[in-house]
Amino acid sequence: MKPKAGIGFLIGAIILFFHACASTVFGAEAKPLVKVIAGYGSTDGAIAPLWFAKETRRFEKRGLDVRLVGMGTGSVSLRALIAGDLELASLSASGLVQAALQGADTVIVSAAINGFVFKVFGAPEIAGPAQLKGKKLGVSRYGATSDFAVRLALKKWGLSPERDVAILQIGTTQDTLRAMQTKMLDAGVLSGTASLMARKAGFRELGDLAGLGLDYPMAPIGTTKSYIRRNEGLVKEFMFAYIEAIHDFKRNKEAALTVLRKYTRKEDREVLEDSYANYASKYLAMPIPTADGIRTILTELSPTVPAAKNADPEQFVAYKIAREIEASGFVKRLYEK
Repeated sequence: MKPKAGIGFLIGAIILFFHACASTVFGAEAKPLVKVIAGYGSTDGAIAPLWFAKETRRFEKRGLDVRLVGMGTGSVSLRALIAGDLELASLSASGLVQAALQGADTVIVSAAINGFVFKVFGAPEIAGPAQLKGKKLGVSRYGATSDFAVRLALKKWGLSPERDVAILQIGTTQDTLRAMQTKMLDAGVLSGTASLMARKAGFRELGDLAGLGLDYPMAPIGTTKSYIRRNEGLVKEFMFAYIEAIHDFKRNKEAALTVLRKYTRKEDREVLEDSYANYASKYLAMPIPTADGIRTILTELSPTVPAAKNADPEQFVAYKIAREIEASGFVKRLYEK
């Protein structure tokens, strides 16, 4: 009887052990994901890593239930972010910096691309940038990156954005292209899938704003300093997922095209592949703005926002989180695979 009791005790102990292990494992799996509301303002490929992270469940891997909300434009996203309706948002870097200069506690967490990715297209009869004088040119919204970039370009081309060209806010790049097709506009600032569509429709490319040669934080993700103070660990996990999504987007073209098709709502394979080729090569492995990129914004804002003149670029970026991620070796390990 004693051996049987001993065996029974041993079996019971084993059962209890595995029950405890199962409870631990399944308890960890049952841990609820942390909900995050993130907005995006446009539907071009610049912000595709955000969509890719969502669709490939990179956020869930990091314990986050990220709800993506399309806001139409960056300016709408900025207002929602300041109001607390969004917790993170992809929007205009110049808008985030200007809001901070005017008293908001907005801050840039990341920027997927350094430099402008916009192109200016015009009606076929417009031979070059000089012929934009007296013409109507469309941007998404006043103060948006497209507006900011084209004003710099017009100055470089010897035109005054205030006197020589009628700059009109239209909406998304797709809205701008439609306005050009119906002759409501003579020209427009386009990016992503809209660029190839404009070329195929017979519009003339007048200038590639990447040629300005300026550092500028494109496709940034912003939040507020108060949100980071309450949720620094969460924001860091968000960034880990986002950085991994950039890496995988570059290396998995078919999955990337599937995501682009869903969010841009374009079915033309040529258009999608053009968008992928233009953006995938430009995404930064460590997507963080340079100090010179912030200075580009401050210099342009200085004439109308006096606080920009002596502002420290570091105050507008969550560099602490970025530097901790970089120091962890995470990015290096990703690209060594």
